[in-house]
Amino acid sequence: MKYVVLVLGLCATLFFSGVTSAYGQQGDSSDNVIKYRQYVMSSISSHFKALKYLTTGRITQPQQWLPHAEALLDLTNMIESSFPEDSDFGDTDAKEIIWENKGDFNQKALKLIKASETMVKLIEAQKLDEARKQFNTIAKSCKSCHKKYREL
Repeated sequence: MKYVVLVLGLCATLFFSGVTSAYGQQGDSSDNVIKYRQYVMSSISSHFKALKYLTTGRITQPQQWLPHAEALLDLTNMIESSFPEDSDFGDTDAKEIIWENKGDFNQKALKLIKASETMVKLIEAQKLDEARKQFNTIAKSCKSCHKKYREL
């Protein structure tokens, strides 16, 4: 009987030591997840601001619209996965309500993705006047999420 208990205890130890969060499997601490998320969001902001300069005519290089719009689209696709469980504490401007209302947060992220997809398509079709208007849609989408889910 001692051996059965010992074997079961050993199996349980091995099992539970192998079952870790996604962070542990990757060696990612919650601090690193938060820092990575901040870099992703900062990159979104940088491409957004570059597009603002382009769409408002402050910079007249229409050939650069598409690379920024594509980067914005790629990065917006990372938003949802950048807010995993257990990353709601630490040095972050993200409000806890994100994790309490993940469905709404993900819907807002999806709206931003769709708006970014539309922007890319308009630029590819050389419909720059419509793309300028679409930029405003992207801006409103960002603002609606920041207002509710980000400490300012």
